[in-house]
Amino acid sequence: MRVTRGARHKIGLVRVALCALSLLASAGPAWALTQPDSAPIPSKLGCDGGQPTGLAAAFACACKEKGVCNIGKACPGGSASCDPGQNGTCETRLWHEVNDNACVPTHLAGLDPWKEAVVVPETFHPTCPQTFTLITRGTALFKNAFGWYNVTGQKPKAEDLHVMLGCSAKPGDTAVLDLSKEAGYAGGEIGFFLVTPEKGDGKGGGSGSCGALGCCSTVAGAAQGEGFVYYSERKHNPDYSGGSSWIHLLTYGSHVFQDTFYFAWEDSNKSPNNDFTDMLTSVSGIRCSGAGVTCATGAPGVCGSGVTTCQQGQLACSPLFDKGAEQCNGLDDDCNGQVDDGATCEKQNHACHHGKCVGRCEMAEFPCAAGRSCDELTGLCVEPKCAGVSCGAGEVCRGGSCGAPCAGVVCPQGQTCVGDRCLDLCAGVTCAAGEVCQAGKCFPHCAKCDGLSCEKPLACDSASGKCADLSCKTGCPAGTLCASGSCVDACAGVKCPAGQSCIAGQCCAGGECAAPDGGVGFGSGGGSGDAGVAGANGAPAASDADDAGCGCRATSSGGGEAAVGFVGFWLGLLGRRRRRAGVFRFGPR
Repeated sequence: MRVTRGARHKIGLVRVALCALSLLASAGPAWALTQPDSAPIPSKLGCDGGQPTGLAAAFACACKEKGVCNIGKACPGGSASCDPGQNGTCETRLWHEVNDNACVPTHLAGLDPWKEAVVVPETFHPTCPQTFTLITRGTALFKNAFGWYNVTGQKPKAEDLHVMLGCSAKPGDTAVLDLSKEAGYAGGEIGFFLVTPEKGDGKGGGSGSCGALGCCSTVAGAAQGEGFVYYSERKHNPDYSGGSSWIHLLTYGSHVFQDTFYFAWEDSNKSPNNDFTDMLTSVSGIRCSGAGVTCATGAPGVCGSGVTTCQQGQLACSPLFDKGAEQCNGLDDDCNGQVDDGATCEKQNHACHHGKCVGRCEMAEFPCAAGRSCDELTGLCVEPKCAGVSCGAGEVCRGGSCGAPCAGVVCPQGQTCVGDRCLDLCAGVTCAAGEVCQAGKCFPHCAKCDGLSCEKPLACDSASGKCADLSCKTGCPAGTLCASGSCVDACAGVKCPAGQSCIAGQCCAGGECAAPDGGVGFGSGGGSGDAGVAGANGAPAASDADDAGCGCRATSSGGGEAAVGFVGFWLGLLGRRRRRAGVFRFGPR
């Protein structure tokens, strides 16, 4: 049963990168979902009081500007043109064809309630303080309530159902939730629920009428059997029966507002009218589960750095930034597959080598260290057998022979292999307040509401701003890192390039590293086989034993810091046998 009430609620709210604008003839909406009785959902647009009703009409009034709707005026026969309905920046736009139904527009663009209707994701990752907004109650008889709960894998108990928009909330009403200050928040993912006051039929279904407590729904009433609770996790619903279950919630990502989703509810137990406007709400400040994590796009260089976003219920890897001019930073800035090729240095008589500008060795003030020879072709110090050797683009010289750099190299955590050297690309990088450096680039602090998301088993270390394994409660001593609750040798599993050895979690050249106690430690990988990567002209590059870029310092933090999506970083951005450097950074959303 429904009591028809003319409802045109003009609101502004919502966004999350989704699909481009689509154009659709309403003569036959392309439904993606159906109910168990094969009824397509959501239902077609209706008409009430001369105005269109239904989800598309509600989305056409969800705009950045208040008090507007993107619904064109009727277009009677004989009209030379029709009102396009472009009145603001709204989720959906509806407009008429000449001499079509004067109430129900023929055309739709923007958020398509039929094509984009999904029942996933079921859980969400909170980012910023959340804003809950009631868009419309449609023509619903029941005064439903909407809220959130902690995702635990189990059906939430009544005390964990936190109402944000109660039965008395009106369209346009908002409620703000700051989970960082919410005692009931357990951390992790959250889900959403709808509580109705529907009276049961005694057979597990609904009667279509209000219960003994009236039409205003409460969690306490539902707990007493006076009403039903429906969840974003469908398995908890009272009428759940596997894949043939009734659908009570359709989820949409906004086209207009960042980190925002719409929740369109159908409130009747087994006897829905399928318009999904019984309670339409939006929640900003959330991402779908798994979003906000660094990922690899598959492109070379910095163009391969991405972040996961939710697109119609599925995770996708969206690139963070485009290629730019090559800089001397150990990164492939122009995304051509070569690191620092063509990079220049501001200082006179300096050349780019291993991500840093170093003095050319033919100049008297920049002599080579013992055991190195000055290569006149490049102006860099190399092992004697590599002086005068010209390698192909992307190759390095070892012992007088050219080969692929970084082959088989596994650098310690926090270092990246560039030109056959394990380097800390963040050495010397200064980030702005609220940002941290990872792999040579700055990105938002993970504790910020719009910062990185941490991928399990990592968690946000609020002190450092990075994602880390925090399972070692007392921390770990220098030279070790935390892994699943145990402190392990920071050199475990490390394979340093030729001529470098791992001491206290650092690969250093010449067999020498600063020991954890500040003394000098000697590794077993000695020798002078380290070599640089060749530039685009095929000239050999040298070791940087004469520059201060080795960064041979023992790690002092015991947090085992690691970036979000660290595995994806190694497999993706450095996947070409560790010959390229990657970037962790968030761009504007």
